[in-house]
Amino acid sequence: MMIQRLAMIPALLVVSLTVAADSRMNRSAQDLAKHLAPTPPAAKVNPGDLDKLRQRMIALIDALEASSRSNGPGPESLIAKAYDFRDDVAGVERLLTQNAVLNAWREANGRGLFNEAGKYTGDITKGRGVGGSCVFELVIPGEVYPPASNQIANLRLVSADARRAVDAPFTQREKSFRGELVEMIAEKGRSAELSRFENPPPTDQFGRTDQESLDLWKKAMDEAGDAGKKKPSLRLQGNLGGTPSHMTAQRWRSVTEVINNSQHPTEVTVDIYLIGHTWKKRDYYVMAKSTQVIKLRANESRSLEVFTRAEGSYKNKADDHDQLSKAERRESSVRYRGFVVVANHGKEVVAFIGSDQRMAELGNPETEGSSLGSLPVF
Repeated sequence: MMIQRLAMIPALLVVSLTVAADSRMNRSAQDLAKHLAPTPPAAKVNPGDLDKLRQRMIALIDALEASSRSNGPGPESLIAKAYDFRDDVAGVERLLTQNAVLNAWREANGRGLFNEAGKYTGDITKGRGVGGSCVFELVIPGEVYPPASNQIANLRLVSADARRAVDAPFTQREKSFRGELVEMIAEKGRSAELSRFENPPPTDQFGRTDQESLDLWKKAMDEAGDAGKKKPSLRLQGNLGGTPSHMTAQRWRSVTEVINNSQHPTEVTVDIYLIGHTWKKRDYYVMAKSTQVIKLRANESRSLEVFTRAEGSYKNKADDHDQLSKAERRESSVRYRGFVVVANHGKEVVAFIGSDQRMAELGNPETEGSSLGSLPVF
């Protein structure tokens, strides 16, 4: 039995090392993926775009150089893995951008453009042109094809004395590359159109977008004149729409309905508080607060949703507030108390509700010693 256990140790070590290596690669790839986000094609040439592309490319090749100097994955493997975390980049853009970044890193690495710390300097320290410098330029100038003037796929690294002359003719390879850029930009357009089709803007229960609702409210306000400035007749309804579970990501969820019973449009500010209380002292504290400005036409309603943070995120502060012992901390739990909703028209409270009488008292401006505004926020 002892021999079998000893025999298992090398295998366990291999599995452990493999998992650790995969974890490091994923972290490095996720960090790199942040710099590979797609950019909408340029509508016109912006002189500042080249510097932005330069800074972005430097961040990318610095990351590849750091990985190549360590025990991390090679540059080719790392950037391929990074694109696993970018499902918003289509095929042609991925291919062209990946090639551009790897070509820039190979040029920088081969000419010794990184310092001892692995940071790009642009100074040539080995190979051809030692003592000189390298610069970034667009393969296809913006004046020739503006949509690609802000695309990192269109960036290359060359020695300063090899920069494209203003009147230099395109090589056959550059002409071919321009066609690839045109294909990439067309692909971006198709992807954007498909995204708009698959992810239309959110609408209300009547199928109106936020902008369409706003336009209708503005028209109603114009028609109402001074009546639109009057104090509205507002009704609030609220309920606890969810408790901590896998479905709510371990959060409490509150849903509030704001109803304008007036015969004129109005604009109100709605404050929603989700209140908890500590385990031992039962002192109230604010778990979440949402303030929203609501524009409503006559007899229109609006539904508002508010979530707390994850249940466990409140425990340490609540336990500290109660000054619990270690034994008590093991026994304590996070307690949700209720919700308070207050609607203001200008500086005047026009409606308030609570999940129960005590919560409603917190929102009532006439309650003596109302402490809603002074509750601690955990």
